Amino acid sequence: MNPEELHVLIEEYRDGTITPADARRLADAIRADAATAARARKALEFAGFAAQAFEADDDASFARSFGERLEAERAGADFVTAFEKRVRSTARSRRIGTPISSPVPFLVAAGILIAILGLVMSRVGRTTPVVEQVRHEAPLPPPEEPREEPPKPDPQPEPPAPAPKPESPKIVEAPAPPPAPKPEEPKTVPPPPELEKPKVEPTQVVRVVAVAKLDRVDGDVRVDGKPAKAGQDLVAENALATGPTKGRAGVTLADGTRFTLEADGAVPSIVKGPKGVRVTLTQGTLGADVAKQAPDQPLTIVTPHGEARVLGTVFRLIVDQASTRLEVREGKVRLTREAKSVDVSAGQVATAGAGVPLAPRSLSPDEIVLQAPQAKLTGSEWTLIRDGKALTGVVLEAGQAPFKVVDHVETRPAYATFTFFAPADKEYRIWLRATSLEKGDPWNRDMVTLEPTRAVLSQKSPFFGAAPTTAYVFTGVAVTPGYTWLGGHGEEAKAEAPPLTVKFAETGWQNLRVYVGHPWVRVDTIWLSATQKTRPSAKQLPPTTEK
Repeated sequence: MNPEELHVLIEEYRDGTITPADARRLADAIRADAATAARARKALEFAGFAAQAFEADDDASFARSFGERLEAERAGADFVTAFEKRVRSTARSRRIGTPISSPVPFLVAAGILIAILGLVMSRVGRTTPVVEQVRHEAPLPPPEEPREEPPKPDPQPEPPAPAPKPESPKIVEAPAPPPAPKPEEPKTVPPPPELEKPKVEPTQVVRVVAVAKLDRVDGDVRVDGKPAKAGQDLVAENALATGPTKGRAGVTLADGTRFTLEADGAVPSIVKGPKGVRVTLTQGTLGADVAKQAPDQPLTIVTPHGEARVLGTVFRLIVDQASTRLEVREGKVRLTREAKSVDVSAGQVATAGAGVPLAPRSLSPDEIVLQAPQAKLTGSEWTLIRDGKALTGVVLEAGQAPFKVVDHVETRPAYATFTFFAPADKEYRIWLRATSLEKGDPWNRDMVTLEPTRAVLSQKSPFFGAAPTTAYVFTGVAVTPGYTWLGGHGEEAKAEAPPLTVKFAETGWQNLRVYVGHPWVRVDTIWLSATQKTRPSAKQLPPTTEK
């Protein structure tokens, strides 16, 4: 059993959450290996815990009673059996409703485990209680000498009555000389190998020292649920999370690797082991600039849908409910899902998720397809719901909003955000596939607002007057009863106008936000195309969408 597994089992034992199977593993490991027993004993030396288990007056009395237990049951099997029985009975009591907070079963189990540790250590010559018993046997000869002297002074018959009192000081004084030579035995014979091993425990040290540093904190950032500070060290057990709106955190590893966790992100753990660093990302967007890694110690980022193994690169991972999207800017990353892997090179993107083909595609394509499951929701105005008529089976549905269509988007706290990589040297036409479920006046159920950031639009939306913005109100969603492609407008009885186009200010990661115009509008797909010059028919699919 390696030190990391031993550490986890001892922590579970302390917390009272250890299972019977793990309890048996812990007991067997302690009994089989003296070094493991030494580490476990050291980890369980917390003030008064074992003494309380046997309700002793103090640690010294517990040690003496503990020594007697060892002498009575030197084989150790009964301790193990009792320990396992305690664990099983504790587990059963939990299932039938015994409060977990009750300390009694765990205190008793603590005493039994300490007994097992003492038994194993006794085999290598470290049982102090046994040494004390030998000392009690050594002072027995002195009382025999005074029995030979009584013939000289007869008036000593009285001491026999208070014999316990004179004997107790003699027993205390007699052992005093022996302790000097006896303690030297554990220091000279068995301890040297035992003392050296606990000191050389690199894995255990890694568990308590920092594996990363939180070098940047913007907005709401928390570590283990508590507000975080820039410069704070992170250990393997720390859980890092950013707030849903403006939270942002920067993390640096010892080798110079840098991570950026965007808003609404969660990294439960960063663990450094013999096979490299392993980062767990359960949600949100994580950007990474990875220093060159050793071939046998790659950086691995694990998500609910797969894992990315890196040897040195610049990339970005976006995790939502349905998939994990990997976008590589420099180097190469291997993306794995369900035993299938693909290598994603610089300038490519790949997605891991149920029903999504695991294949790399160009990051600077002629076609960029943004679908509802990729959106990150801020606020409560948008909801992801299932719709069998959507291209992916999931759409964004607009709810009630306290804002009007003409309100400037800078004041809007709720929106859906699509993040993607796009070049600055291409002009894309924006096609929106949407529908409306609202009945009644079509003029009150056919609008939705899109805002590409850091970009230039070919047209200015008439709804915002002279306000400086790249937001544009798409109209005509309710013109047809089903899903329709719109290029900026779709009103009836109007000539087809040129579609809205966008050109980004610089190559890199882009954001496109979607705001509620009218409630009950459903947004299926946003298609940025450098080739589709006319409005697609209602049934037309983007080139990268499978039927």
